[in-house]
Amino acid sequence: MTMSQTMTTRHTSASAAGILSARIIRPASRSGLAPLVVLHGISRNAAELAALFAPEAERSGRTVVVPHFRRSLWPLFQRPCRAARPDLALLALLSELRGLDPDLAGRVDLFGHSGRAQLAHRFAMLYPQRVGRLNLAAAGWYCLPDGSMPFPYGLGAAEAPKDAVWQRRHAAPLDRYLSLDVSVFVGTKDVDRDDTLRQTPLLDDIQGPTRLVRAERFVASFTAAAHARRIRPRIDLIHLPDVSHDVVEAIVTAGLAQRVTRAA
Repeated sequence: MTMSQTMTTRHTSASAAGILSARIIRPASRSGLAPLVVLHGISRNAAELAALFAPEAERSGRTVVVPHFRRSLWPLFQRPCRAARPDLALLALLSELRGLDPDLAGRVDLFGHSGRAQLAHRFAMLYPQRVGRLNLAAAGWYCLPDGSMPFPYGLGAAEAPKDAVWQRRHAAPLDRYLSLDVSVFVGTKDVDRDDTLRQTPLLDDIQGPTRLVRAERFVASFTAAAHARRIRPRIDLIHLPDVSHDVVEAIVTAGLAQRVTRAA
């Protein structure tokens, strides 16, 4: 099997939520593993991620879909809200693709880094029936499955009345969400409090001061919430040695794409 056998095509979906394009990487021989959707971060480096995941798509026999939320069309993309519905755009894209390729007809695995890890876990909270395995890498912050914390930091009563409907939507399918297989990746050097990291006194107090600590607290919160509902948690925390907040570094030096793509 040679890398030249991998086929990459593009598809653009236009829905009421907005226009969303994607690269679809199809291996020459398919393994039967679920398709993987790779979501970029705030750098919006979809083309670079497609190139980095293509060898792993071929080796694993998995179809990989890499959406591109263009800055001009999607200035907001980290979470569904009244101002932007990236979740609906992604659903529309997947619906169109499943009509074109039976391999995309079932659940998909999700991978998101940074800002897109925020979208990935919120998408899984809203639509757990559409997700197989959830892979999160270095989210800036999380919606914790904890009713004692106000939404959007947790699933308690929303801080703003306009967010009450979103709190209810995220909380409604909680049992199915907590039953998912989840892998959380974070670099051991991802400790900078840079301008892209959301920082408020309440968020720092609840989730911690850095992405490293926030990943650890998310896993602990997810595990506790599952146990409280008598659900066996299937969540793992994977520290990436000597990796900072750089997805390319994580892929090249810590094998992140290989770990995600080969997860069954």
